[in-house]
Amino acid sequence: MENEDKSGSEDKSGVRSVARALALLSALDRKGKNLSEMAAAANISVSTASRLLGTLVTHGFAAQGSNNRYVAGLALTTLLHQTDRWAPLRMLAAESTSALCSELDETSAFFVQMGDERLCIDSAESSQLVRRVRLTGEKGKIYRGAAGKALLAFSDEAVDDILGDLNSFEIPGQRDRTVEELKAELALTRTQGYGFSHHESTGGSWSVAAPVFIRGKLVGALAAVIPDHRFDQDRLTAVIEATKRVAAEFSEAS
Repeated sequence: MENEDKSGSEDKSGVRSVARALALLSALDRKGKNLSEMAAAANISVSTASRLLGTLVTHGFAAQGSNNRYVAGLALTTLLHQTDRWAPLRMLAAESTSALCSELDETSAFFVQMGDERLCIDSAESSQLVRRVRLTGEKGKIYRGAAGKALLAFSDEAVDDILGDLNSFEIPGQRDRTVEELKAELALTRTQGYGFSHHESTGGSWSVAAPVFIRGKLVGALAAVIPDHRFDQDRLTAVIEATKRVAAEFSEAS
Protein backbone atom coordinates (compact mmCIF):
# COMPACT_ATOMS: atom_id res chain seq x y z
CA MET A 1 0.00 0.00 0.00
CA GLU A 2 2.82 2.36 0.88
CA ASN A 3 4.48 1.74 -2.50
CA GLU A 4 1.18 2.38 -4.29
CA ASP A 5 0.72 5.67 -2.42
CA LYS A 6 4.26 6.68 -3.28
CA SER A 7 3.75 5.78 -6.94
CA GLY A 8 0.52 7.78 -7.07
CA SER A 9 2.24 10.78 -5.51
CA GLU A 10 5.09 10.58 -8.02
CA ASP A 11 2.61 10.38 -10.89
CA LYS A 12 0.81 13.51 -9.70
CA SER A 13 4.12 15.30 -9.27
CA GLY A 14 5.19 14.30 -12.77
CA VAL A 15 1.93 15.50 -14.31
CA ARG A 16 2.25 18.79 -12.43
CA SER A 17 5.79 19.28 -13.73
CA VAL A 18 4.69 18.60 -17.30
CA ALA A 19 1.82 21.09 -16.96
CA ARG A 20 4.20 23.73 -15.62
CA ALA A 21 6.71 23.09 -18.40
CA LEU A 22 3.94 23.46 -20.99
CA ALA A 23 2.87 26.73 -19.36
CA LEU A 24 6.45 27.99 -19.69
CA LEU A 25 6.59 26.98 -23.36
CA SER A 26 3.29 28.80 -23.96
CA ALA A 27 4.79 31.95 -22.41
CA LEU A 28 7.65 32.13 -24.92
CA ASP A 29 7.46 34.87 -27.55
CA ARG A 30 9.65 36.56 -30.15
CA LYS A 31 10.86 39.34 -27.86
CA GLY A 32 11.84 36.98 -25.06
CA LYS A 33 11.11 37.16 -21.34
CA ASN A 34 13.38 37.19 -18.33
CA LEU A 35 13.08 34.61 -15.56
CA SER A 36 10.67 36.65 -13.43
CA GLU A 37 8.42 37.34 -16.41
CA MET A 38 8.40 33.67 -17.38
CA ALA A 39 7.52 32.62 -13.84
CA ALA A 40 4.71 35.17 -13.64
CA ALA A 41 3.30 34.14 -17.03
CA ALA A 42 3.24 30.48 -15.98
CA ASN A 43 1.96 31.35 -12.49
CA ILE A 44 4.75 29.44 -10.75
CA SER A 45 7.59 30.36 -8.41
CA VAL A 46 10.85 31.74 -9.77
CA SER A 47 12.79 28.77 -8.38
CA THR A 48 10.47 26.27 -10.09
CA ALA A 49 10.61 28.25 -13.34
CA SER A 50 14.42 28.32 -13.19
CA ARG A 51 14.62 24.55 -12.70
CA LEU A 52 12.16 23.71 -15.48
CA LEU A 53 13.63 26.25 -17.91
CA GLY A 54 17.04 24.72 -17.30
CA THR A 55 15.66 21.37 -18.45
CA LEU A 56 13.96 22.93 -21.48
CA VAL A 57 17.18 24.71 -22.46
CA THR A 58 19.19 21.50 -22.09
CA HIS A 59 16.84 19.72 -24.49
CA GLY A 60 16.69 22.61 -26.97
CA PHE A 61 13.06 23.59 -26.43
CA ALA A 62 14.04 26.96 -24.97
CA ALA A 63 17.12 29.14 -25.38
CA GLN A 64 18.61 31.91 -23.28
CA GLY A 65 20.27 34.83 -25.01
CA SER A 66 23.09 37.06 -23.83
CA ASN A 67 20.44 39.40 -22.39
CA ASN A 68 19.21 36.52 -20.18
CA ARG A 69 15.83 36.50 -21.90
CA TYR A 70 14.24 33.19 -22.83
CA VAL A 71 13.05 32.49 -26.36
CA ALA A 72 12.02 29.39 -28.30
CA GLY A 73 14.85 26.92 -28.81
CA LEU A 74 15.87 25.18 -32.01
CA ALA A 75 14.15 21.91 -31.11
CA LEU A 76 10.85 23.72 -30.57
CA THR A 77 11.04 25.83 -33.73
CA THR A 78 12.00 22.76 -35.77
CA LEU A 79 9.04 20.84 -34.38
CA LEU A 80 6.69 23.71 -35.12
CA HIS A 81 7.96 24.03 -38.69
CA GLN A 82 7.67 20.29 -39.35
CA THR A 83 4.10 20.14 -38.08
CA ASP A 84 2.86 23.53 -39.33
CA ARG A 85 0.50 23.02 -42.26
CA TRP A 86 0.62 26.76 -42.95
CA ALA A 87 4.43 26.99 -43.10
CA PRO A 88 4.52 27.56 -46.90
CA LEU A 89 2.29 30.63 -46.45
CA ARG A 90 4.09 32.25 -43.52
CA MET A 91 6.37 34.49 -45.60
CA LEU A 92 3.53 35.54 -47.90
CA ALA A 93 1.33 36.30 -44.89
CA ALA A 94 4.03 38.30 -43.12
CA GLU A 95 4.99 40.34 -46.18
CA SER A 96 1.43 41.09 -47.28
CA THR A 97 0.24 42.17 -43.83
CA SER A 98 3.34 44.34 -43.44
CA ALA A 99 2.75 45.96 -46.83
CA LEU A 100 -0.91 46.73 -46.15
CA CYS A 101 -0.19 48.01 -42.64
CA SER A 102 2.59 50.27 -43.95
CA GLU A 103 0.28 51.80 -46.52
CA LEU A 104 -2.77 52.35 -44.31
CA ASP A 105 -1.20 52.43 -40.84
CA GLU A 106 -4.02 50.15 -39.77
CA THR A 107 -3.75 46.71 -38.22
CA SER A 108 -3.63 44.07 -40.96
CA ALA A 109 -4.04 40.31 -40.69
CA PHE A 110 -3.82 37.24 -42.91
CA PHE A 111 -6.48 34.57 -42.41
CA VAL A 112 -6.81 31.01 -43.66
CA GLN A 113 -9.74 28.62 -43.54
CA MET A 114 -9.71 25.81 -40.99
CA GLY A 115 -12.98 23.92 -41.22
CA ASP A 116 -15.76 26.34 -40.31
CA GLU A 117 -13.30 28.73 -38.68
CA ARG A 118 -10.93 31.43 -39.87
CA LEU A 119 -7.43 31.39 -38.40
CA CYS A 120 -5.04 34.35 -38.25
CA ILE A 121 -1.55 33.14 -39.20
CA ASP A 122 0.16 36.55 -39.21
CA SER A 123 -0.59 40.19 -38.47
CA ALA A 124 0.99 43.64 -38.47
CA GLU A 125 -0.13 46.16 -35.88
CA SER A 126 -0.94 49.81 -36.54
CA SER A 127 1.27 52.44 -34.90
CA GLN A 128 -1.75 54.62 -34.10
CA LEU A 129 -2.67 55.16 -30.46
CA VAL A 130 -6.18 53.78 -30.94
CA ARG A 131 -6.02 50.59 -32.96
CA ARG A 132 -7.36 47.08 -33.24
CA VAL A 133 -5.18 44.06 -32.50
CA ARG A 134 -5.28 40.70 -34.24
CA LEU A 135 -3.08 38.03 -32.70
CA THR A 136 -1.42 35.22 -34.61
CA GLY A 137 -3.31 32.05 -33.71
CA GLU A 138 -6.58 33.88 -33.11
CA LYS A 139 -9.61 31.97 -34.41
CA GLY A 140 -13.23 32.82 -35.07
CA LYS A 141 -16.22 31.42 -36.92
CA ILE A 142 -15.82 31.80 -40.66
CA TYR A 143 -19.33 33.20 -41.10
CA ARG A 144 -18.54 36.31 -39.03
CA GLY A 145 -16.33 39.12 -40.30
CA ALA A 146 -14.86 40.36 -43.56
CA ALA A 147 -12.06 37.78 -43.76
CA GLY A 148 -14.50 34.92 -43.32
CA LYS A 149 -16.72 36.28 -46.07
CA ALA A 150 -13.76 36.57 -48.44
CA LEU A 151 -12.70 33.00 -47.65
CA LEU A 152 -16.22 31.63 -48.12
CA ALA A 153 -17.00 33.67 -51.23
CA PHE A 154 -13.91 32.59 -53.18
CA SER A 155 -13.56 29.04 -51.88
CA ASP A 156 -13.88 26.09 -54.26
CA GLU A 157 -15.77 24.32 -51.48
CA ALA A 158 -19.54 24.81 -51.32
CA VAL A 159 -20.78 27.00 -48.48
CA ASP A 160 -23.21 24.31 -47.31
CA ASP A 161 -20.36 21.80 -47.09
CA ILE A 162 -18.35 24.20 -44.92
CA LEU A 163 -21.20 25.27 -42.65
CA GLY A 164 -22.97 21.91 -42.45
CA ASP A 165 -26.46 22.02 -40.94
CA LEU A 166 -26.19 25.63 -39.78
CA ASN A 167 -29.31 27.61 -40.66
CA SER A 168 -28.71 30.84 -38.77
CA PHE A 169 -26.11 32.37 -36.48
CA GLU A 170 -25.75 35.10 -33.90
CA ILE A 171 -23.87 38.34 -34.36
CA PRO A 172 -23.40 40.01 -30.95
CA GLY A 173 -25.40 43.22 -30.65
CA GLN A 174 -27.31 42.54 -33.88
CA ARG A 175 -30.19 40.34 -34.93
CA ASP A 176 -29.50 36.75 -35.88
CA ARG A 177 -28.55 36.26 -39.51
CA THR A 178 -29.61 33.36 -41.71
CA VAL A 179 -27.28 31.38 -43.94
CA GLU A 180 -29.40 32.46 -46.91
CA GLU A 181 -28.70 36.10 -46.03
CA LEU A 182 -25.02 35.24 -45.73
CA LYS A 183 -25.07 33.64 -49.18
CA ALA A 184 -26.47 36.88 -50.63
CA GLU A 185 -23.59 38.76 -49.00
CA LEU A 186 -21.12 36.26 -50.43
CA ALA A 187 -22.49 36.82 -53.94
CA LEU A 188 -21.90 40.56 -53.48
CA THR A 189 -18.42 39.83 -52.09
CA ARG A 190 -17.54 37.86 -55.24
CA THR A 191 -18.84 40.66 -57.47
CA GLN A 192 -16.99 43.42 -55.60
CA GLY A 193 -13.81 41.44 -54.97
CA TYR A 194 -13.75 42.07 -51.23
CA GLY A 195 -15.59 41.29 -48.00
CA PHE A 196 -16.82 43.95 -45.59
CA SER A 197 -18.00 43.77 -41.99
CA HIS A 198 -19.04 46.28 -39.35
CA HIS A 199 -19.40 45.23 -35.69
CA GLU A 200 -19.47 41.53 -36.60
CA SER A 201 -16.44 39.67 -35.32
CA THR A 202 -15.28 42.53 -33.07
CA GLY A 203 -17.40 45.28 -31.54
CA GLY A 204 -16.36 48.85 -32.21
CA SER A 205 -14.53 48.11 -35.44
CA TRP A 206 -14.95 47.50 -39.14
CA SER A 207 -12.95 45.45 -41.61
CA VAL A 208 -12.25 44.95 -45.30
CA ALA A 209 -10.72 41.72 -46.63
CA ALA A 210 -9.63 40.56 -50.08
CA PRO A 211 -8.72 37.07 -51.32
CA VAL A 212 -5.15 35.98 -52.03
CA PHE A 213 -4.49 33.31 -54.66
CA ILE A 214 -1.52 31.15 -55.61
CA ARG A 215 -1.69 29.83 -59.17
CA GLY A 216 -5.41 30.55 -59.22
CA LYS A 217 -6.15 28.72 -55.96
CA LEU A 218 -7.45 30.58 -52.91
CA VAL A 219 -4.92 30.39 -50.06
CA GLY A 220 -6.13 33.08 -47.67
CA ALA A 221 -7.63 36.49 -47.07
CA LEU A 222 -5.79 39.73 -46.34
CA ALA A 223 -7.72 42.03 -44.02
CA ALA A 224 -7.50 45.52 -42.56
CA VAL A 225 -9.17 45.92 -39.15
CA ILE A 226 -10.01 49.48 -38.12
CA PRO A 227 -11.61 51.24 -35.12
CA ASP A 228 -15.06 52.72 -35.57
CA HIS A 229 -14.03 56.33 -35.13
CA ARG A 230 -12.02 56.15 -38.36
CA PHE A 231 -15.02 55.09 -40.42
CA ASP A 232 -16.36 57.34 -43.17
CA GLN A 233 -16.97 56.94 -46.88
CA ASP A 234 -13.62 58.38 -47.97
CA ARG A 235 -11.70 56.13 -45.56
CA LEU A 236 -13.75 53.09 -46.59
CA THR A 237 -13.00 53.74 -50.26
CA ALA A 238 -9.27 54.10 -49.56
CA VAL A 239 -9.13 50.92 -47.47
CA ILE A 240 -11.02 48.90 -50.07
CA GLU A 241 -8.70 50.09 -52.85
CA ALA A 242 -5.52 49.40 -50.88
CA THR A 243 -6.63 46.00 -49.56
CA LYS A 244 -7.70 44.73 -52.97
CA ARG A 245 -4.54 46.03 -54.64
CA VAL A 246 -2.09 44.62 -52.09
CA ALA A 247 -3.88 41.25 -52.09
CA ALA A 248 -3.73 41.18 -55.90
CA GLU A 249 -0.04 42.14 -55.93
CA PHE A 250 0.87 39.29 -53.60
CA SER A 251 -1.33 36.90 -55.56
CA GLU A 252 0.52 37.76 -58.76
CA ALA A 253 3.91 37.49 -57.05
CA SER A 254 3.21 33.99 -55.75
